[in-house]
Amino acid sequence: MPWKKYEFKGQTVYVRVLATGKPIVHRGRVELRYKLGARKSYKAAPDNLVELPDETEIITDAEMSGSGAGDTTQAAMAALREEPSTPADDETIILYTDGACSGNPGPAGIGVLMQRPDQTIEISEFLGSATNNIAELSAILKGLRMLRDEDAQRSIHLYTDSGWSLGVLVGGWKAKANLELIEEIRVEMAKYPRLELLKIRGHSGQEGNEEADRLATQATRREASSEPRVRPRRR
Repeated sequence: MPWKKYEFKGQTVYVRVLATGKPIVHRGRVELRYKLGARKSYKAAPDNLVELPDETEIITDAEMSGSGAGDTTQAAMAALREEPSTPADDETIILYTDGACSGNPGPAGIGVLMQRPDQTIEISEFLGSATNNIAELSAILKGLRMLRDEDAQRSIHLYTDSGWSLGVLVGGWKAKANLELIEEIRVEMAKYPRLELLKIRGHSGQEGNEEADRLATQATRREASSEPRVRPRRR
């Protein structure tokens, strides 16, 4: 993923960002480095970042590390998007997925909010002991498996706040663990040619994402799954 200059506690630093230039927030922290060419990263709260006026330059991984080739290609960086290529309409299926983990590993749960044209479906499911990455991937897999055969030609927007999950699924990142789970998700993804996996900012007040987070946290705290809840979709 690329980098961009920001001010952090009075210093100019380089922050890992999306292709749009927005900082990537993972588990409430951003990744930053203190100078160009530095290889050591630090985690910090995004609240301490200040956008620099007129600073628009995006720096590639290759430029940051000083090597000829970064870990991520320009195409892979562009793959992590926040906006769908086609805006949602009345027939679009929208999914919000989230994973929660108390400890890493520890008790984990998933939350899925599916908005179909005619109904909304909520899933709160306990996984047992798992890592945060497993929880995030499991939530995505659950959401995809909630789709129906007749949805194959529908426009489907799936939102997750897990940049890591998107990186290994559509961003060209190479995963070293959870390979079987990742492959299961890719099998499901292949069934829906109009599916888009999209990045959403966690804890930003977006209703669908907040609801998925609540459902995942609920399953984790209770260490129990709830019966799926189906209700008419409000518009």
